[in-house]
Amino acid sequence: MKGWISLNLKRFIAAAFSVSVAVITLAFYVSEHARSDSFNNNTVHASGEAQTLYPVNEAGETYGKPVDSIHPPDLIMAQGTDGKLGYVRSSELIGDDPATPEEAAKYQLTLDPKGRVIPLYEHDGITIIGEFKIGNP
Repeated sequence: MKGWISLNLKRFIAAAFSVSVAVITLAFYVSEHARSDSFNNNTVHASGEAQTLYPVNEAGETYGKPVDSIHPPDLIMAQGTDGKLGYVRSSELIGDDPATPEEAAKYQLTLDPKGRVIPLYEHDGITIIGEFKIGNP
C-alpha cells in the first residue's frame, strides 16, 4: 500500500511538473502575440506585485503571458483548439493543490487520459471565445 501511494504521488508530481512546463512553453510560443496596450490600467483588485508585471482588466484581474512562476497572471495567454489567441484562467488551468498525498492519489485516478477542455476568454475574463485543451491532443 505504501509503495502504491508513493507511486501515485510521483505521478502527481510528474503531472504537476508537466503542466508547469506546458504553461511556460505556451508562454514562449505566444510571446510575439502578447498585448502591451494596457500596462497603465491599474485597479485596486490585483496585488501590487501583479500590477507591475501585467495589465489589469476592468474586473481587476491581471492578464498576459507569465513573466515568472511566482506571480502568474489571473488570465494566462493561450492558443485555443482552433488557433485563436485568448486567455485561460490560471485557477482552471492549474487547479487547487492537494492537501495530502492521499488527495493527490485520488485526484490522479479521476484524470481523463484524453485530457480536458477549459474555456478560452477575451482579456475581460468574461467573454468566451473558444476552448483550450489540456493534456493529450
